[in-house]
Amino acid sequence: MKSRTFYSAIALVAGFLLLVGVGGFWGLTAQNPRILLTQGGQEQPLAAQFVPRQSPLMISLLARPDRLWQLRQLLTPANQRFEARQEWQFLQRSLEDLVGWNYEADVRPWLDEEATFAVTGADLDHDASNGLQPGYLVILSCRDVVAAREALHRLWQQRAAQRSLVFETVSSIPLISDRPSLMGSLASFSPPSSDLALDTLATAMVGDRYVLLANDGQVLRQAIAAYRAPDVNWAQAAPYHEAIATLPANRVGWMVANIPSLLNWLGIEDTSVLQPIKPDGRQASLLFISFQALADGLLGNTAIATAAPSATASMLPPPTTSSSSIAPLTLLPDSTLFATAGADLSQQLQSLSHNIGGYQITQQAIAALLQAWSLDAPTAPAELATALQGEYALGRLPGSPSDWALIAQSATADFATVDAFAAAQGLTVNQITNGDQPITAWTRLSLSRVSSNAPLQLTTQVVAVHTPVQNYEVVSTSLAGLQQILQQSNQGSLENETTFAHLVEQLASPGQELAYLDWPALLPTLTQQLPWLRVIAGAAQPLSRHLGPILISSQPSSSSLTMGAIAIQLRENPAKMS
Repeated sequence: MKSRTFYSAIALVAGFLLLVGVGGFWGLTAQNPRILLTQGGQEQPLAAQFVPRQSPLMISLLARPDRLWQLRQLLTPANQRFEARQEWQFLQRSLEDLVGWNYEADVRPWLDEEATFAVTGADLDHDASNGLQPGYLVILSCRDVVAAREALHRLWQQRAAQRSLVFETVSSIPLISDRPSLMGSLASFSPPSSDLALDTLATAMVGDRYVLLANDGQVLRQAIAAYRAPDVNWAQAAPYHEAIATLPANRVGWMVANIPSLLNWLGIEDTSVLQPIKPDGRQASLLFISFQALADGLLGNTAIATAAPSATASMLPPPTTSSSSIAPLTLLPDSTLFATAGADLSQQLQSLSHNIGGYQITQQAIAALLQAWSLDAPTAPAELATALQGEYALGRLPGSPSDWALIAQSATADFATVDAFAAAQGLTVNQITNGDQPITAWTRLSLSRVSSNAPLQLTTQVVAVHTPVQNYEVVSTSLAGLQQILQQSNQGSLENETTFAHLVEQLASPGQELAYLDWPALLPTLTQQLPWLRVIAGAAQPLSRHLGPILISSQPSSSSLTMGAIAIQLRENPAKMS
């Protein structure tokens, strides 16, 4: 053999081995769960082409559930991995109870990197007399069409034992659905279902790529219609495209919420009242969240689209600078349960009023907050916006009952106007001192009797107090709350609290508006005040049990999207639902 031919053969063999080695290394690293932290999963949810735009909610996992679980196993301390395995087993049992599929045997062999869940409507039959009948749709991407068809075949073999099957073709796509059968219910066969089991189920396979499941055949017909007419699904919507292109691509999850429809589905908005097409105060209409996996939590990059995307004036102008430090936060104690802070309170109140002030949930929250200061006038937000400008922080303080504290920049705030407004509400405004500290108190005088025959007594109720601290005016709903602010220098501030500081670090560039929630501490109160929150928390188990503090921040906005970020800490010690 000539030496030239020999060296050529050596080069070919070496090149082949190099390709095999690179391919093998790529295969190993691509399957490594840790890659989800840096590169994320599938770039975007292709199943959006089946979801109608009027759907209240769409949530997509962009990596197989078992890959996400493996990532959690790697990041979980060794002494807590047994609990993580139990939760993974709980999720698998829930799937089997609900549908009848075993994840490892029936789903994992063919499932690709996307699983999408959507609520397609709050009430399928639009008949309020029989209660709400929501439509639920699940789209699973497929990598092995043969295994997927076999899994569907086994599923319907099980369900056919006590149900009547219905076969139809919609736009050339075969669809199978069922309904309970009286004779089947008397059969000896007992499916692996419990109270969680779907009473009715419908499935379809679209091409060799997607398996669709729904709780009603009507839901699948709507999904197929959206797929055949792209102008009515999410995948072809202009705001959706802009959000996909604008938000970071290294995502493991994606969420779309049609805000008015979502509030109707949750029962928060009154659907019996006819709403105008573009009511003032309801400009925020679409919410997009792109979720990234962190070592100890989640980072959600958000985008909000308005009802009229071209009307950029309705959106809050993007901040000119970014800062991870908002000075008033140094005055809130580190045990603060909820806080929101920013650069311009007046602008925030105006933006809130214009974009989401027309929604009932916002109106109720503002009314409850003003009532805490005994300010019930409908003009209060507008008048306060005029008087309170500059940097601010609003916090809910720990204690029973819980107090509120508002910290506003005294150089720009006209508290004489605020005091006059309080007096106009029937409150008495008094000036007192505590040593060298001047305090203004809002009080309410009333007459009362201990018993029917007892003489009248004059009682005084303190409803709010405020005092200057450094360059700010601190307003609290009680003397005890004000004392917490005055004493916080000895206890530590929220800005320097370990969890808060860590969440700020998770944000690449925190904006000038922040909101912080100590979720585990607030959960018992929130679930009492908002019953629908308990339902959502229950449906999101076991993830909801691990939610820790949450930090929300504004971000520089695009021409038609208001951007933000949500940093969520996940804890291994689950919070208990009360």
